[in-house]
Formats: sequence, C-alpha cells, structure tokens
Amino acid sequence: MGKGIVTREAVLRLLVASGVAVTIVTEALGALYLLRRGTLLAVWVALGAGAVLVFRERLSFRIPRFSALDAVLLAGVAAILVLVAFTAIESPPNSADAMAYHMPRVVYWEQAASVSFFPTLYFNQIMLPPLAEYMMLHTYVLSGGDRWINLVQWLGFAGSVLAVSLIAQALGAGARGQVIAAVFCATIPNGILQASGAKNECLLSLWLAAMVYFALRFSIVEMGLSLGLALMTKGTAYLFAPAMLIAIFLPVLRQERNSLLRAAPVVVLCVLTLNGPQYWRNFVFSGSVLGYDSAHGDGFFRWRNEPLGLRPTVSNLLRNLAVHLGARSPAWNQGVYDFVARVHRRLGIDLNDPGTTWRWDTFRPPVNSNHEADAPNRWQLLLLGAAAFLLPRGPRRWLWYYLGIVLAFGLFCFYLKWMPWMARLHLPLFVLASPIAGLLAENVLPVLPQAALCLLLLNNSRPYVLENWTRPLKGPRSVLRTARNNNYFSDMTPWNNQATYLKTVDLVRRSGCRDIGIDIRYFALEYPLQVLLRQAVPGARFIHTGVHNASSRYHPDPAMEPCAVVCLDCAWHDETIALYRGLGESETVDRFALFLRRAKQ
Repeated sequence: MGKGIVTREAVLRLLVASGVAVTIVTEALGALYLLRRGTLLAVWVALGAGAVLVFRERLSFRIPRFSALDAVLLAGVAAILVLVAFTAIESPPNSADAMAYHMPRVVYWEQAASVSFFPTLYFNQIMLPPLAEYMMLHTYVLSGGDRWINLVQWLGFAGSVLAVSLIAQALGAGARGQVIAAVFCATIPNGILQASGAKNECLLSLWLAAMVYFALRFSIVEMGLSLGLALMTKGTAYLFAPAMLIAIFLPVLRQERNSLLRAAPVVVLCVLTLNGPQYWRNFVFSGSVLGYDSAHGDGFFRWRNEPLGLRPTVSNLLRNLAVHLGARSPAWNQGVYDFVARVHRRLGIDLNDPGTTWRWDTFRPPVNSNHEADAPNRWQLLLLGAAAFLLPRGPRRWLWYYLGIVLAFGLFCFYLKWMPWMARLHLPLFVLASPIAGLLAENVLPVLPQAALCLLLLNNSRPYVLENWTRPLKGPRSVLRTARNNNYFSDMTPWNNQATYLKTVDLVRRSGCRDIGIDIRYFALEYPLQVLLRQAVPGARFIHTGVHNASSRYHPDPAMEPCAVVCLDCAWHDETIALYRGLGESETVDRFALFLRRAKQ
C-alpha cells in the first residue's frame, strides 16, 4: 500500500466505518427520538467535515496501470455497475419482501423518529437484523422519499466486487487473478438482479467479504466490526461467518493460539457494540436475542429444519444445488429434477418432507429466471465445481478457503428448510467464492482462455442487467417508459390488485383522514398503500390495528387514533370485519375492506 494513496483497502475500510457510523448514529438518535431530517443532516455534515479534516493531508489519488486486457475487463465491470446503479435510481423499491417488511419498517421508524419496536402482525418488521433498513432509513429521511433506497443494495454489490479482488490478492493472486475475481463477482446473475432492489443479500455479501479480507490480514478490529455488521444485516450471517473464520484460523491455530485468544474479546466487543441494542429489544420481546423462529411467532412458518440431521442436510444439499442448474431447455430442467428425485428415492428420503420443505411448497424443476428471488448462477456454479479438481497445488490457504465455502454451504443446508427462493440466499457464498475463480483462471488457463472466460461471463450478464423481470431497462415495461407509481406493483402480478390499492387510496384521500390504521393479518404487502397515501395525503401516519400478539405492548403514539382502517384482503372474512364495524362507515374495495370513522357530533 503506497503511503498517502487511496487504495482498495482504504475504500473497504471506509465502507466498514460508514456501516459502523450508520448503526451507532441510528441507535443513538433513535433512543432520543431524534431521527429527523435536520438532526441526521447535521450529524452527517459533522462526520463528513471531520473526515475531510483528518484525511485531507494524507490522501491522494493515483490511477493504477492495467494491461490492455485487464482494462477491457474492468471496463465491462464498470459498465455493469453503472447500468445497475441507473436501474436502482430509476426504479422504486418493488420486490415483494420490500413491500411486506423492508420498507414498512422504514416508514414506521421514520414517523416515530426511533427504531423502537412497534405493534405488528408480521414480526419480520421488527425482529430481523435491521442494518440494511437503517441505511435505507437515512436516505428516506434525508431525501423525503424512496428515490435512493435501492442504492443501499447497489453499494453492497459494488463493494463486494472491490472486496473479492482484495481477498484474491491476500490469497496470492496476481493482478490478472484479482481482475478475474472482480469479473466473476460482478457477473453473478442473482447479484446483478438484487443490486437494483431493496433486499439485503448484497449488503451482507459486502460485510462478509470485508470480514474475510481483514481476517486474512489479521486486522482484528476491522474483522470484528465487519462481522458485527454482517450479523446486523441478515440472519444467514450466523451460518456463513463461522465457517469462513474457521477455515481461515484453524490452519494457524497452533502458531497463533495466543494471538487468537487475545483477539476473541475484541471481536465479541465489536459484535455486541453494534448488535447489542437489537439483541436487547429482541430478548425483551421474545426471550431470545434473535427473536422468534418464525415470522408470526407461532412456529407455523418455521425457517429451520425439523428435525436437524444428516438426511435433511443431504436432501437440502441436492435441492439447493439444483436450483442453480436452471437453463432454457425444459427437458434439461426436468432432467435435473428427475435426477434429484431419483437420488432421494434411493436414499429413502422424502423429496418434499414437510420437516425440510417450506410449508405449502414443493420442490420443482429449476428455472431459467431473471427474477432476483430464484435466478440461477449456473456458469458460476460450474466454474466453482471445476475448481475443486483443477486448482493447482500450492499454498494450503487456497484449499482451506475453498473448504470454508463448502462448510458454509453445508451449515446452510443443515439448518434451513428448502424454500423456492433459496437462490437469492446463496448470493454471499458465490461472492466469497469469486477469488477462487480468479486463482483458478490465473494459474490454470493461458491468456486467451482467460479472456474468453471473462468475456463469456460479461456477455452472459446482459439479460440480467437489461431485462430484470421486475426492473427492466429494456422493452415495453422498461423503468424508463413506465410510471414510477406503476412500478411499485411489478413484483405483485400474482395478486393483480393495483387497482384495489389505487381505489382505496382515493377513498381515504377524499375522506380527509391522515391517521390510518392498517390490518395485515391476511396480506402483508402494505408499502404500496403507504407510499401512495403519503403522496395523496401529505403527512399521513400509519398504525397497525387488530394486533393482539406479543408486539401489542408497543405503541408509537398513545394519542394516535386512526380515523380510517384498511384491512388488506379482509373482504370475505366476516369475523375480522366485525372487529371494525363499530368504527363507522364501511366499504368493500375488491378484496380490501375500508372503514371510516364517523365524524364526531
């Protein structure tokens, strides 16, 4: 690292520091109910000014020299990042998960100026790790809307590309291997699709990659902070991070035992500093620092295998690998399914065992999808499979690193049930595996095959960059041609209820009501209602109604009494409608039920 030069490692450290700052600022201001635009703006101006004063004398920029081939490959990576960033800005958040919990929690935090828990029928809105949404919250409050929300995932995607090149360097790759690792990461189909949306796997990938890099460098504080940020972002970090740390530190345990023992309290302190407030809120709420093991706290949609064991793990290994083999050929996809089913029969395992399969779903043939939930990473998987046999003999660190990824995948399959959207949850593993691809190509392939491989990956990325099914840049449904408000419903086509939302919003607007209750017991996708009502009724506030579970103890504003209640998909549930009939006038809007409080005489 050249003195005074902005290096990749310095950028990665800055990203980690920014994640830490977001976490601490959010928790501190939230505890004081000061998460307001003026306060946040003042804090970030102060932090930015402080950073400039500290580093202005120390840093300068230098454009590194690349070979012609490396420059072409990095130009391809840059093109992907620019186009995905443009998509992220032009499209509103619109994945189903974002409509159900990523964005609603942002709205409730914003109106309360705090990240305290609130009453809800969908516990994912309060108990799941919140860092991605903390970052979204800052953009939402500062900009007054959701224009920049998707850039949180894009930042994770771009940061991951940088981080894997550093990991490749730490594992011994030369310049070409580092560039190929970056290309491999930037062309992961599922990563491209997610990077323009409002989920959290891209951000998790960044923190895990940072953790791995700093662990390889034995930078303990940065490693501990990166681990804390990963755990603060998504629950799968509890499966992936330990496996990678074991793979990095087990080979040196004998030589570095004392150093590792001294490092352990530092790492624990970093994790607790960042996660402690959410751990405490969850413990008070559920008795567990991680919250309930199902979205409604009743165990009905439980995420973990029941029971845990070898046979469920083998079943999930097969099914989770299969989802990434989807191709254009229906015959191929059916063949993959038939093979997995045949192996299950020979092993005496139920292919759709309810103890290892998401409730109400069944394993099905893989698909060739451009959707962020289930898009396969076929070429990346095949390359990583080849790496197991083709990686040259060399430093044992390579082998241990590869085994760490295998162990992380094994823990994932051991613990979590198979679900139709598993492909997106695997993204951090593909990101972490990118340096292996760089090492393999650099050490095994001549220059021309290296170029051909990278051009294949870059060319394969085109449909995912341009034809994202929910946020396309190309075609009649392009985000450049369609209204932003219509695009909130791009991932909600199975329900075909956009007109229902619009009519409901219009009725509430005409009523003059600003304090709106929302009942989500039958349908949790409430954000389109919130964002459209905020446009139609500036200053609209929301509260969940009909809540009689463990979260009912929380109330954001005791003085808030809704003058309208929207019950999503309640129209034919008489027992639920009876709860609100005394409120006043009622109207059925397709599947929604709207209740308006009678004006006081």
